[in-house]
Amino acid sequence: MLGPHIAAAELSRLAHSPDAAVRAAVAAHPNTPPPVLAELGAEFPAEVLGNPALPLLRLAQPGLLAGWPAHTLEALTTVPGAPDWLLRLAAAHEKIDVQLAAVTRSELPGDVLERLSRSPFWTIREYVARKPQLPPGVLAHLARDLDYGVRLTVANRPGLPPDLRHLLRRDPHPLVQAVILLAEGERG
Repeated sequence: MLGPHIAAAELSRLAHSPDAAVRAAVAAHPNTPPPVLAELGAEFPAEVLGNPALPLLRLAQPGLLAGWPAHTLEALTTVPGAPDWLLRLAAAHEKIDVQLAAVTRSELPGDVLERLSRSPFWTIREYVARKPQLPPGVLAHLARDLDYGVRLTVANRPGLPPDLRHLLRRDPHPLVQAVILLAEGERG
């Protein structure tokens, strides 16, 4: 659709086309300037992630995507097959919406789960506690979380290790204690 030698200035102009197909082609074009990619990424995240120039742009400007708008990073993170480097960036982001886009993915690398388990947002930590597979130490960390909702989710996990069951049986919140006692009663 767009020729390989089209200039960056023309691509910048075409980025505002009323035609979505033209805007998508701009998002995928290797000559598109990074600020235009940042702008189009929310609408065309797969095209931006598939842009052949993106790896080179990241190499030339290592913090490039960290400066992009949160809604763009959120959209990029939801693309199936989003790269691990993007998931790491999303997990460390200051905005809950970007972290949420990462934590709701079904498959996450262990280091991303570890990072999300230390999020300042209890809802993100609670979502991590629901993940079936967690890196070593993450579950124990979440069992000691300051928010009782996170601890409650840990207490509800099947196959909870005995040391964490024992810890949560003495939890300061009665609902967490009750979940553990109920689970032990059903097993006994």
